[in-house]
Amino acid sequence: MERIKKIIYTIICLIIIYPILVHAGTELGTSTQHPIVGSSIYIQLDLLYGDNTSYRDFHSIITYDPKYFSFEQIFWIQSSGSYSDDGNGTIYIDKDAGIDWKNGAALQLKFNVKKSGLSQIDVKRNGDSHYTDGNVIGQSFAGVYIDAKEPSTSVLLSGLYIEGFEIKPTFNKANKDYSLSVPPTTNVVNVIAQKGDPNQTITGAGRRELNYGENKIHIDVKAQDGTTNTYNINVVRVDNRTGDTTLRSLTIGDQIIPIESGKYTYETTVSRSTDNILLSARTTDPNATLIGTGRKSLNIGSNKFILSIESSNGKKGEYAVIVNRSTEEFAKVDESNKLRNIKVNNTSLDLSDNRNRWFYGITSDADSVEINAVAESETAKITFEGNENLHPGINLITIKVTETKNITEERPEVPEDSTIYNLVVYKIPSNTIAINSLEQIPEENDLFFTTNDIEKSQIPYDILKTLQKNKNKLYYNITNIYNGILYQVIIPSNKIDKEIDASFKEKSPNNYETSLPEGLEILLNVGENYLDNTNVKIYTYNEENQYRLLTDGLTVENGYIKFTTNGDKNYIVTTVSLIKEDGPIEKWLKKNKNIIYGIIGAFILIILIITIMSNKKKKSSNEPEY
Repeated sequence: MERIKKIIYTIICLIIIYPILVHAGTELGTSTQHPIVGSSIYIQLDLLYGDNTSYRDFHSIITYDPKYFSFEQIFWIQSSGSYSDDGNGTIYIDKDAGIDWKNGAALQLKFNVKKSGLSQIDVKRNGDSHYTDGNVIGQSFAGVYIDAKEPSTSVLLSGLYIEGFEIKPTFNKANKDYSLSVPPTTNVVNVIAQKGDPNQTITGAGRRELNYGENKIHIDVKAQDGTTNTYNINVVRVDNRTGDTTLRSLTIGDQIIPIESGKYTYETTVSRSTDNILLSARTTDPNATLIGTGRKSLNIGSNKFILSIESSNGKKGEYAVIVNRSTEEFAKVDESNKLRNIKVNNTSLDLSDNRNRWFYGITSDADSVEINAVAESETAKITFEGNENLHPGINLITIKVTETKNITEERPEVPEDSTIYNLVVYKIPSNTIAINSLEQIPEENDLFFTTNDIEKSQIPYDILKTLQKNKNKLYYNITNIYNGILYQVIIPSNKIDKEIDASFKEKSPNNYETSLPEGLEILLNVGENYLDNTNVKIYTYNEENQYRLLTDGLTVENGYIKFTTNGDKNYIVTTVSLIKEDGPIEKWLKKNKNIIYGIIGAFILIILIITIMSNKKKKSSNEPEY
């Protein structure tokens, strides 16, 4: 029983004094146990002998291995004492007078790390130290182990990319130089650089503004040991700005004025009753600024108006438009079956050079177009056909002008004198979304992109990758001033593995040049060169000028033909044969060559069998009888 009581008393005593045993002592702490060679480390001396405890004097020795550390400086956290360093790894700490120290951190020692490896910084007793009341401190000591490391030398990134784009070549940490081409509308990119080592320092990444043309972006990587490395990305922002200050079209009232190269003054005359006109124009450079258009009041006599153009790169130019308001009324046309002017959706169409067909474009939500036509003769009748329920794709609207002056009830036999005008309208497919920029790619629906800039038709690979990701089909359209299709390239979402140039340029009449890959559908406007219902052929030829017949028997419908590319660079649309073609007999022989070869083989086999049988009979007849 007594033995049990002793055990219980011992346990109670241990419970009471355990916190004191655990927390009582002179201890060293460190800012890091894994410092880097060449860096600094801070060792803190703590006096932990109970809360609210104070110390009158304190004496200790701190030892270290001078092969691993060199002592640099002491920082007194509480009242200053004195110290001395023998230079051989021993520091003497003494606090003899002044303000008493409190429990907790007393001072810090700064060391420079000289060598990698495991080493100890220790603290020891150097004579008696006393509490404020004069009692000797029964000290216990705890040093600290330091495992120093050599600094990292890694200067290679684990990743480098520009958000939303794909640099070339594909990132490889050993490759330092990359390039990227972005559209003209991209003025900022976000550069992402991923550390290959957590101790690296990276500068140059993040949001970077772009100028037109080349932009050199340098990503500097600094290793822990100070070694540096630089990655370079040459970002080319396509510059579509031009110094072009010319007009593409000019309309004065109802008159479409043909633009001539090098001519900057245009003049026209209107009737006395015309006291105002609408002056409208379009620049060749779609990004140019045009000032001076709009409705203009006219005085009797000469009226001069200036159209000012500032190109996208800041170059300036001017056109002079002179409108002469006559002092007399113009004589009216007595008989005519021609149009004086025509507007479609408030856009004047060109009637010069006896033009009688136009190509026009509308959005997917339009079921018809608004046509305002005025004949030269007041007695002419204008009728329209086909301007209802326009369907996606190509539609034909017929405008018929008939002079009716000489047709009366008494003379109904007079032949009808009419002129037919055709308006070919392309309506955007209903399952597509019209976009103004190739950077505006939604996540669903096919896309319909329209531009009249035939010179800048590069489609970057990152745009095509987005199409593939979203499973979009892209209708890429080059249009005229009325948004009518000159040519259309249909780019599927699953065929392109690199950037493409979507141009299909007419080098000479009916001779086209392109870099389009194989398998893309083309809708091509050939209405200026061929009448409807004309049968045409398409030939292609390669760099060796070897012709290939791509397709035969295409019929021009409403000015258009459709075909699929074969990957060649040059295409010719023609009605004649460019390579010798087989006649009917040759075609029949080629078509049935296998049957013919079979018949010839069977005939040879029959002759061979007959010959063998004949030889056997002769041999048997010549044998002697026994």
